[in-house]
Amino acid sequence: MVNRGKMATDVIVIGMGAMGSAAAPHLAEKGHRVLAFDRFAPPHSRGSSHGVSRVFRQAYFEDPRYVRPLLRARELWTRLERDTGRQLLRVTGVLIIGPNDGQPVARSAESARQFHIPHEIVSASELKRRWPAFRGEADTVALLEHYAGYLVPEFCTEQQLAQAALAGARLHCNEPVLGWSAPAGNGVRVRMERGTYAAERLVIAAGPWALQVLSRTDLPLRVTRLVACWFEPRERLAFRNKTT
Repeated sequence: MVNRGKMATDVIVIGMGAMGSAAAPHLAEKGHRVLAFDRFAPPHSRGSSHGVSRVFRQAYFEDPRYVRPLLRARELWTRLERDTGRQLLRVTGVLIIGPNDGQPVARSAESARQFHIPHEIVSASELKRRWPAFRGEADTVALLEHYAGYLVPEFCTEQQLAQAALAGARLHCNEPVLGWSAPAGNGVRVRMERGTYAAERLVIAAGPWALQVLSRTDLPLRVTRLVACWFEPRERLAFRNKTT
């Protein structure tokens, strides 16, 4: 099957994990005709975003340039919660802990001050008093970002895909990509196991399969594995803020 003549689809999205499931509803809500594919049936545990939780914070120590997109992300999570009637962002507060001359706390504080993100700096003695589980050295300091928290990735992906379908996006699960091409001046062609599809634009959010899907572009990409671990504390109260 090949769509010819006037394109029946404006945008094809490859991958329906965290990124693809976010792109699809926004494109569809703006009036684009969207067709999205995933080699499995999302949400699943074979992509880049799955597991018990993913932290959400805005006082970003890695680079302040991330903060504006994160402020916008907070607005969009709030909107998605309103549209779905589901709680997605669990606000718990997030502690960044380290030596008082270390970069994580100092640069988090810099981002927080620059963008007026509610936070407080906690001394080592105050940290131990309020959160008994943490016993730092004398030079330990912490930044508490008050309105940070966590998201459950599979649940968020599920809700975003539901919104995409409501907005008119067509979602194809269990359909791997075999290849794609971009004929000059004629959009894109995406070859799947069940046929070839044509569109004006292509969004690639393939996660661990990015190298395979983008092999023809010669981009200097490298897939790496990040192992996330979750631990069940023996004493949960030791991790709870004593002032709340």
